[in-house]
Amino acid sequence: MTIRRRQMAGMSVAPAAGWLRRHLQDWAERPRRLQSTGPEPPRRLRARTGAPGLGDWVQGGRKAADELAALLAQGFSSAQSILDFGCGSGRVLPHVAARAPQARCAGTDVDPDAIAWARAHHPGLSFARSSYEPPLPFEASAFDLVYSISVFSHLDEPHQDAWLAELARLLAPGGIALLSVHGPFAFEQFRSGQVRTSWCPPGAFDRPPLQDGELVFVPYLRSRWNRGELPGVGTGYGLAFHGGGYLSERWSKWLEVERIAPRALTGWQDVVICRGRVDGGADRG
Repeated sequence: MTIRRRQMAGMSVAPAAGWLRRHLQDWAERPRRLQSTGPEPPRRLRARTGAPGLGDWVQGGRKAADELAALLAQGFSSAQSILDFGCGSGRVLPHVAARAPQARCAGTDVDPDAIAWARAHHPGLSFARSSYEPPLPFEASAFDLVYSISVFSHLDEPHQDAWLAELARLLAPGGIALLSVHGPFAFEQFRSGQVRTSWCPPGAFDRPPLQDGELVFVPYLRSRWNRGELPGVGTGYGLAFHGGGYLSERWSKWLEVERIAPRALTGWQDVVICRGRVDGGADRG
């Protein structure tokens, strides 16, 4: 499941008020949604990706596909098998698939409603519900391109490490992984108060700037008002911020970290560009 800047910035209201606002918006949209024949999911599913508005959802998915393609030397043209890890209800994957008609495309997510909707509306693509813990239902080296948007930006270190090991298993030797994270820019937006969220403990960002070798994880506060917004998500989920040095050192245990593209997605998240190991496997020590 993905939660992005737009949604987090809107969470400065009290949790109960935010819950009421979301449900009123869902109710107001219902007649229009029932008349629509387009491939857009209901607002409650769109909101879990941080883009509740129809225009933002469609245009943002298309833009994300373009931004991912720009990080690849040949775009998606050379990929034969693509995995969207954390695909939600299919905001980005259909746009990627349209740019890679030669590729077998699959998506996974912990949100059962999102996966059910994506399966029903994108029958040409493959969607699988995942657990909050590995593994995924694919063979080793099944994909030569894996991308993930707003997943590692929310995991604590144990879950991050477990999923890095799993993606390393799924990525073919020499294959490419594009994995988004919150970097120093995003951290400073929270630390300075320019972006706020009621989902984290008060004062969580009252500290010095993110250091190059740091991973900072702030768990979400769970309540009856946001429980329904985190389907399939277990403990160890919140906001994670990665320093560049941390990424280069720790992620290299599983993948070859080639470079980090600052603010490459929506001007907000950094993208870690990695390759699958060609030396016989990942270092899991």
